[in-house]
Amino acid sequence: MPNILIPNVLHGCGQGAAIPILPLAAVSVTGSAAMGAVVAAMLTIGQLLMVLPAGWLITRFGERPVMLASTTATSLGGLGAYLAPSLEVLTIGALLIGSGVAVFTMARHTWITVAVPVEVRGRSLSALAGSTRLGMFAGPFLAALALHLTGDVRGGFLAIVATSVLLAAVVALAPFPAGENNGAEPKPRVFHTMWERRGVLLSLGLTISIISTMRATRRILVPLLGAAIGLDNVTVTLVVGVASGIDFSLFYLGGVVTDRWGRLAVAVPALIAFGLSHLGLALATQLPAASWWYLSSTVMMAVANGWSGGVVATMGSDLADPRSPAPFLSSWRLTTDLGSCAAPLALAALTAIFSLPVACAALAVLAAAGAAILPAHVRRHLPGNRR
Repeated sequence: MPNILIPNVLHGCGQGAAIPILPLAAVSVTGSAAMGAVVAAMLTIGQLLMVLPAGWLITRFGERPVMLASTTATSLGGLGAYLAPSLEVLTIGALLIGSGVAVFTMARHTWITVAVPVEVRGRSLSALAGSTRLGMFAGPFLAALALHLTGDVRGGFLAIVATSVLLAAVVALAPFPAGENNGAEPKPRVFHTMWERRGVLLSLGLTISIISTMRATRRILVPLLGAAIGLDNVTVTLVVGVASGIDFSLFYLGGVVTDRWGRLAVAVPALIAFGLSHLGLALATQLPAASWWYLSSTVMMAVANGWSGGVVATMGSDLADPRSPAPFLSSWRLTTDLGSCAAPLALAALTAIFSLPVACAALAVLAAAGAAILPAHVRRHLPGNRR
């Protein structure tokens, strides 16, 4: 278990440090908030660009070498961003950090898929997700410490460099039991796998991506709705903090339920809870006792998010070829991440055209639709003992 958790805590620390520092560093270089948002987006773009190549690299070279290469890319990105004399260099650094994050995440997922017995796959991948979230919670504090010690906002990137170097040392020394690939598959076939498995990707993959969509909109809507109903910034921040604690506390329970009662026992209740909580946020601006509607909806979202922490990855592992899982897992990751990437743009469009409550209600309908159609896709594609 430490071999699973410690690397992901360190990995999450680097991600958590990058999220607040990238836009702040861009603003310090350009003086433009818009450019800060653009540079911050490079983190996600870097991840998307490397999802499919990650599957090829893992199949070709094995998990450990790829993890070491990804941590090297992340540390170089952090160092380049720290020393960046211009916006262009800072942008390249952000892309490198995002690329390293994507490749490392895929390598860890592949290793768990082949090294852990299927009977405990759900709780193992849930623990993986929970340990990453713990690291992401700690990451901003490490970045703040580095910023304070250096007196420069770009000093926060040194936290990324430090955690990446430490992570590389842990990966290099950790034992890799019978799941290590060691480059045994000579012909990685990522695009062939994507085309061959397009049916499951376009049906089950896109449907389960609604969970990723709900996670992405949650991070945006909770602070926006808090401000809309008149709560002060301190209160909203405290609510987000409490929700994060609830989220983190439930990841292992969700994994146990996934293993004992199947994937649907976690995914469907999570989608229902996401739908009800988005509807609650929509009503919070229209009904009396708005703050209670807001608080209860935020708590319900946190429960759904923590409860479902590993279910998307677990379904991907269930569907992957155990002899060479990386090509399918990279395709699965790209498909299931589409919702979280499109969600902020869709949310912004709905809010601009209609209103924030209407956007929340539309997302509630999407979650309800996902809960309704998911069982049919799961029954079609997953073995009966894992449904």
